[in-house]
Amino acid sequence: MKRSPRSEPEGGIDPKGNADMMSDMRIFTVRELDRSPAVVLDAAETEGAVLVRRRDGRSYRISPERISNRSATAPDFSAWRKSAGMPRLKQAQVQAVDRLIAGE
Repeated sequence: MKRSPRSEPEGGIDPKGNADMMSDMRIFTVRELDRSPAVVLDAAETEGAVLVRRRDGRSYRISPERISNRSATAPDFSAWRKSAGMPRLKQAQVQAVDRLIAGE
């Protein structure tokens, strides 16, 4: 994987030219993002985030979206009710609760 020439000049980091960005975050140019977006996105995935810097000095942080491992399904209320020792509601009770919710 090719490293950005702006993030690591020959001989390591130049403290004078990079004093404002002395961090471990990799820095890419807009040109690098345009020509090889997969490299920039892969770096963001492995390192957590990268910076994309424009010629005028403005920079943008790119970080991968974190997807929750939680299930998208509803909780099992039946199992919760049973573990809490609550009896199942009768049909007449369910209808009464529905009427209360509807404001009748």
